[in-house]
Amino acid sequence: MSFKIADAGWTLAVIAFIWSTGAWCDSQDQTDIQDSVVRYKSAIQANPKNPLNHVRLGRVYLMSGNIDGAIDQFRATIKLDANNAEAYTGLGRAYIHKREYNDAIASLKTAIKLDSSNADNHHRLGQVLTKQQKNDQAIAEFQKCIQLDPANEAAHRDLGAALGLAGNLNKQVEEEKRAIELSPKDADAQFYLGTAYAELGNTKDAITALKTCTALDGKNGDAYRFLASVYAASGNFPDAVQCAQTAVQLEPSNPAFQLTLQKIKAAAAKNK
Repeated sequence: MSFKIADAGWTLAVIAFIWSTGAWCDSQDQTDIQDSVVRYKSAIQANPKNPLNHVRLGRVYLMSGNIDGAIDQFRATIKLDANNAEAYTGLGRAYIHKREYNDAIASLKTAIKLDSSNADNHHRLGQVLTKQQKNDQAIAEFQKCIQLDPANEAAHRDLGAALGLAGNLNKQVEEEKRAIELSPKDADAQFYLGTAYAELGNTKDAITALKTCTALDGKNGDAYRFLASVYAASGNFPDAVQCAQTAVQLEPSNPAFQLTLQKIKAAAAKNK
């Protein structure tokens, strides 16, 4: 009995688009943030009509994880200065944290309209559009980001992922390789590269990329699960079972990981 990657529930369309909304600061950074909050609040009390102080407080709230507070300050900035691109950028980031993607898209589009030279906003907009399955628009935004910032490795990585979702696997490989050239320790780029190679039937390079991903990020359960599927599809069931078990150990409550392990064990038993 042959095992196919799709037997484990994997298709390119269900590969999660990996992106981070950022981590909150802690320890000494939190102390610095609280000092900044006090300072900017005092500045606002002294001069409530200065948009700069509101946008600064919004940024600090965003860093500390006070998303609703950040939104309030960015909105206050816009009331005072309707053309403040930084405030719309902040709103976009805040809405991303809240997973309110329609509002994030609207805010980022306004920020870009006010300042089209901000490469990071094109990148952020592309990420959100991908989450909304607006892949063609996402690709265009990633490309605009790269035009403005050719060395933006995250944009190359995410463009590759979007191209892969569009079925352009060879172009995906090119973009992931470029991302890795710019940032050799980007585990996500290695993951995307591995999935693209697997879809192209290049098992050897798929395994190499996925093993590199797990070496860089030993807690990436998706990478272990996909690597297990590639091993199983190539007939290497011992390594497939080991990788699938590792994925389950990392996330014991993940039903997809459990199912992949069960299917690989069943296929291994039938191939004895």
